Amino acid sequence: MPTTPQKKALRGIAAAARHALPGEDRRRATLAIAERAFEELRKRPGIIGLYAAFGDELHPGQLIDRLAAEGRALALPATPHWGRPLTFRAWAPGDPLVKGRMNIPEPAPDASEVVPDIVIAPPVAFDRRCYRIGYGAGFYDRTLPALRATHAVFALGVAFACQEIEAVPDEAHDIPLDAIATEAELIVRGRKVCSALDKV
Repeated sequence: MPTTPQKKALRGIAAAARHALPGEDRRRATLAIAERAFEELRKRPGIIGLYAAFGDELHPGQLIDRLAAEGRALALPATPHWGRPLTFRAWAPGDPLVKGRMNIPEPAPDASEVVPDIVIAPPVAFDRRCYRIGYGAGFYDRTLPALRATHAVFALGVAFACQEIEAVPDEAHDIPLDAIATEAELIVRGRKVCSALDKV
C-alpha cells in the first residue's frame, strides 16, 4: 500500500500541527480525549485493543488507566511482518513490554494472543467521514477487515482536533473508523455527535 504524494503532504501538515501543540494545551486535550473515549467505550463490552504511543502521538495512558480501573480486558498490538495484519496480545498496566519490529513497545512474546472487539487507532490525520491517514504501512487497513471477517469490531480513533483535515484522499484499500474522539467532540461516521463535555 504505497503512500501517495498527496497523503504524504497531508500527513506532514497534520503531524506538524500535532507537534506544535503547546504543552499545557496538549495535557488538557489529552485528558478531555481520554474522558470522551472512555464514556464511549464503557457502553461497549469486549476486549479493547489499544496502542503504545509512537513519537508525539496522543498518549493513551489516561484512557488505559481508566479502563483498567474498570476491570476491562486490554490488549496491545504486536507488529507483524510487512504486509500482514496486526495481532493483539493480552496486556495490563505493569505487564512487561518489549521493543517490536518497528521499535514500538509491545507485549512480551509469551503473552496470550487475543482477538479484540474494539480497536483504538491513532490517526496522523483524519476527516469528518472518519477516514484516517497513518504512517503509510497500512496495518489498520489490513487488520480491521481481518477482524471483521469473524465478528463485529468497533474502531475508534483518538486524536487532537488540530489533526483534522478537510478530506482524506481515500483509496479502495482505506478503511474508515467508526468514530473519532477529539478534545472538542466525538465524530461518528455518518453523523456528528457533540459531547456534553466542555470544550477545553
